[in-house]
Order: sequence, then C-alpha cells, then structure tokens
Amino acid sequence: MIKYLFNILFIFLFSLSSYAQDVFVLKDSVCISKECFELQELKIETKNTGIYKKIQKSYDLFNGTFFDSPEKRLNAKKDTLKNLISTNSLRDNQYGFENYKIYLNKNGLLNVSVHIQSYGSPWEATVFYFFDEMNDTEVGENLFVNKKMLLQVCRKKLKTDKSISFPIKNLSQYKISTNTAGNITGIDFIFYDEKNRTNSGYPEYSVSFTWKEIEKFIAPQYRKRLI
Repeated sequence: MIKYLFNILFIFLFSLSSYAQDVFVLKDSVCISKECFELQELKIETKNTGIYKKIQKSYDLFNGTFFDSPEKRLNAKKDTLKNLISTNSLRDNQYGFENYKIYLNKNGLLNVSVHIQSYGSPWEATVFYFFDEMNDTEVGENLFVNKKMLLQVCRKKLKTDKSISFPIKNLSQYKISTNTAGNITGIDFIFYDEKNRTNSGYPEYSVSFTWKEIEKFIAPQYRKRLI
C-alpha cells in the first residue's frame, strides 16, 4: 500500500515537473537617431494558444488579428512601429508599448501582467492574469473560495483610506509575491476606480495579504500546486 501511494505521488510530481516550462519576455527594439523604442512579447516554451489569445486581447493593437507565436507578433509590432516612424505618425496614432512582467511560474501556474503606455499620451494601464498552463486557460477568480468573505476583507482594508468610495466587485486582478527561494509570501489585489478616470488612466489601489492571511481563501486544487 505504501509503495502504491509512493508511485501515485511520484507520478503527480513528475506531471508537475513536466509543466515547469520556461517562460520569459522576448525583447526587440527600433532605433531612430538617438532614440530607441523597446518592444516586448511573452514567450511560453509550449504552444499555449489559449493563453496567447487571452493576453493579446488585453490591448487590441492589431484590430483583432491573432498571432500564434510571440515571434510573429513581435515582428508585426516592429514593422508597424517602423512604418509609423517613417511616416512621422507615431504620435498621432498613440502607438501602445506593451511591457510584460512575470510574478510566478510554478507547477504549471503562471501569474503575469501586461502594462501598456501610449506614445504621445499620458494614458497607461495594467492587466493582471493568472493562468493554468496545464489546461491552457485563465484561472482568474477561480483561484479563490469564499469570495464574498474575501471581498468583504478587501473592502475593510481599503476603508483605511477615506477617499475611496468606488465599489469593489471582483477579485480578478492580483499579483503574487515570492521570496528569493521562490516561496509565496503573499498576494496583492489591484482595484481600479472606474468612476474617476483621469487623462493618465484609472486611479489604482492595492490591498495586500500575507500568505498566512490568504491561504485559507485559496482553492484546494491550486493551493497544493502553489506550495
């Protein structure tokens, strides 16, 4: 019986290790005179088209065109940027420069953000994602259980700032913090005040939880993989 359980554990750990794939940010640049513009795309070693489709919808840079590889999309960005520069229309088009950040890549779970800054405009914004690479899907709020209670805790933490009056309705935007050993130390939830938009975007507020505080709200099927 012990040997049987050990075999199950080994298979489970092996299946997780097979999804410990490399995820990194591809970078390229276009330089004109003394000014250089950096371009970025997220690269996942396996062909996770579902994840790519979701990320590419963050900001519609190509009118809904889907690129099945980050290399193709990076080249398309580069060609578009060169064309706008050559026609002196970069500022008029307010070309969007995307910046990717990886917070967690562990046991087939991926937490990333996509930030965009428009050229010639103060507007900028960030979208956060949590993906299950095994299923090639977005986890989002499904990472959590007892969501109503968790939202109440978030509201209580935000109330320390009396200037905040906008409603908090979802838990889809968050980033996971880790230490140098790769262990999770906590989660920051990000909330946007969509009622008070400014020229630079929506005012952003965050609520921080330590791992000890948030662990009881993590769905069991993901908690095992996170720790």
